[in-house]
Amino acid sequence: MDFARQRKVYALALPIMLSNATVPLVGIVDTAVMGRMESPAYLSAVAVGAVLFSSIFWVFGFLKMGTGGLVAQAFGREDLEAQQEIFARAITIACVLAACILLLASPLLSLGLWAMKGSAELHELIADYFFIRLLGAPATLTTYALLGTLIGQQRMREVFWLQLVLNVLNVVLNLAFFELTDWHVKGVALATIISEYIALGYGLWMVRSCWQVSLARWLTALKNTVAFAEFFNVGRDLFIRTVCLTFAFYWITALGSRFGDTTLALNAILVQMLHFTAYALDGFSMAAESLAGNALGRRDKKRLWQDVKACTWGALVLAVVFTVIYALFGQYIVDAMTTLPDVRVLAENYLFWIVIGPLVGVWSFLFDGIFIGTTHTKEMRNGMLISLAVFLIATEVLVPNWGNHGLWLSYHVFMVARAITLGVWFPRILRAAEPLPA
Repeated sequence: MDFARQRKVYALALPIMLSNATVPLVGIVDTAVMGRMESPAYLSAVAVGAVLFSSIFWVFGFLKMGTGGLVAQAFGREDLEAQQEIFARAITIACVLAACILLLASPLLSLGLWAMKGSAELHELIADYFFIRLLGAPATLTTYALLGTLIGQQRMREVFWLQLVLNVLNVVLNLAFFELTDWHVKGVALATIISEYIALGYGLWMVRSCWQVSLARWLTALKNTVAFAEFFNVGRDLFIRTVCLTFAFYWITALGSRFGDTTLALNAILVQMLHFTAYALDGFSMAAESLAGNALGRRDKKRLWQDVKACTWGALVLAVVFTVIYALFGQYIVDAMTTLPDVRVLAENYLFWIVIGPLVGVWSFLFDGIFIGTTHTKEMRNGMLISLAVFLIATEVLVPNWGNHGLWLSYHVFMVARAITLGVWFPRILRAAEPLPA
């Protein structure tokens, strides 16, 4: 094992892991706060509302992923002007997309509730949460571009501080609104958008070297149709990939809603536990993204392979740690997140799926980072299309027979399919990193 390279991987991954740990912390606090209301409808509303919101914004995750991959390769070439131009295009696209989302708010909510079951009270609470959260669209999408730029430049400490400000402020405001007001679901949503706009201002200051350039430079970047085409080619593939991924998680929530508010509330807690694991493992995914993109920019196949191995070892160790934690303390975590006795009792039957979750999911998370950093997005798109088809077939077969257990098994089938499809295409990345002929 190359310990020097392993240390470098941890130096990149640890700040992301620490900052990402605060992302699901927001969801956990939201869940814990609403889990203390008198009805499970409040907890379910925040869970479903968050899924709807994520379903809209995750599909534009190419703003972070595409920007990160392209900037990482420009960073590897030591081309600052290219990094500035990539940032300019990403910010422009983010603003246009945010305006479109705000104009389509009502149709988006109707579409999101199409497959959702539940009481009239639940749907009303979801709408309250959704319309307030959507006001944060400009901040959310612009921050995606900011994060992609920082990750591509291997500025993981700045990513840590930006995420920390965003999520800690969100938690503090959430708790304050819960204790001092009777806004309930609206307070949870308002806390999020306030923290997003404050974090946006902080993030713009961090990347000031990318936007404090002449107006002529910005216009040049925006007039470069070839570069825009490259960005949109990468973005198109990532968009399709993320739509498929988002639909899978939306479908999990939609099918879970058919088992009643109690099961939906439990699934919301279990998903938060998986999200916590995913965000922690994302530290190694983002390290792999930055390192792989940098190595590809330098056309250094040996370096790329060494970085991939180092990231894999780190991610696998962390996955084992989470598996052990959930096996020993899973029920205590559920009990801390809700006071509803029916949800606590029901959790005993489903914690097994969360215990094995880290070991099943670690491979797809790691491959995502490698493929994003090297902008091999066509393979990501095709792999996700195959995986989604496998997942939908699994739900059709397993859910009618095994209910909510079938739903969770289908999720794990989905994660395995993602890992296998990307693993098959990984050799293409190694070939692309071979030095150019002299």
